[in-house]
Amino acid sequence: MERSCCRFAKVKEAGYTLFADYKALFKEANEQSDEMIFSMQNIGIDGYGSTTQWYCGSRSSFGSCWNTYTVSPNLVDLYENSNGSKFSWDDIIPGYSAMDPAKREVFFLRNNLTATEITTFKNKGLDMSLYLPDGNEERVKKAYDNRDPRLAYNVITPYSTYRGRPINGSDQTFTSRWPNRNENPPVLDLTTDTKGQFYYLYRKFVYEGSNEIINRQYGPIDFPIIRYADVLLMWAEALNEQGSTAEAVSLVNQVRARAGVALLNSSAVTTVSSQADLRERIRNERRMEFPNEGINYFDELRWGSWKTKVFSPGNGVKQIWGSIVVPYNLKGDYIDTWPIPPTETQMNPNLVQNSGWIN
Repeated sequence: MERSCCRFAKVKEAGYTLFADYKALFKEANEQSDEMIFSMQNIGIDGYGSTTQWYCGSRSSFGSCWNTYTVSPNLVDLYENSNGSKFSWDDIIPGYSAMDPAKREVFFLRNNLTATEITTFKNKGLDMSLYLPDGNEERVKKAYDNRDPRLAYNVITPYSTYRGRPINGSDQTFTSRWPNRNENPPVLDLTTDTKGQFYYLYRKFVYEGSNEIINRQYGPIDFPIIRYADVLLMWAEALNEQGSTAEAVSLVNQVRARAGVALLNSSAVTTVSSQADLRERIRNERRMEFPNEGINYFDELRWGSWKTKVFSPGNGVKQIWGSIVVPYNLKGDYIDTWPIPPTETQMNPNLVQNSGWIN
């Protein structure tokens, strides 16, 4: 562990540093900043650019298309208030957490529903006495105000906007609304292929407007594999396991300061109480810092938390209010370990394949 910490220090000595603006970090202009240690190179030529970025929830410059990758409400709710306190829906809507998730949909409905829409939602079993015809949007938007700024940079939240496809020569502003309608400018709803559900969509790596990209077949933004924020948080994790809490907190605070959220040990709610407390704070910091960067899966595997976090009872692909569209089903504990490649077991018959896997 001590050797690992020395190696992390060497990365710092090599001149890597945090880029000042988290939001701008994931734009093409800053893909070669001093924060990027190793990245997958993409250029805006068909066959040499990224196609995976198209599946993150909305279609560049068009305001609609596939949403193969969506954001879990579990992650969104993890983002703290800007003062470092834990976010709670009950602070915005008393009793929210105790409600049947499907019933919470009423709080996400757009203002000024039509009579037909109101009848539709009544027939779904929603308590429309909880609906505010002239203030429903404003009420739910308060849940996303004064939060860790990374939430707004990473996720398109309800009633926030997205700069989309040009109409009559000008880029248009789309708004995430529910239910979405087929309307004309200036009222344009952000929609995907799953118009019957309302999901959180990614904002990070999703191209906006006609000036960012002109062809949906590729994306020019490099995809980070390792960046300096990752090093700082791994470094902090190693130090904490050694018992060097103060040093670990200092490294975490570099990441939090760049994000614009309250620093650890700056108030009662951010005070680190123990090694175990800091361990979980570091893990949550990584979850909030790296969404859509392909890191969380490997983190949860090495922490041994993949099963408990992802396959916890009642988890799955969720709509924004928490109702499950597709449940997650655990196939077996073998997911915690990868199989030994057949080429290795063929060369060495003494190798015993990991439990749950066959050669």
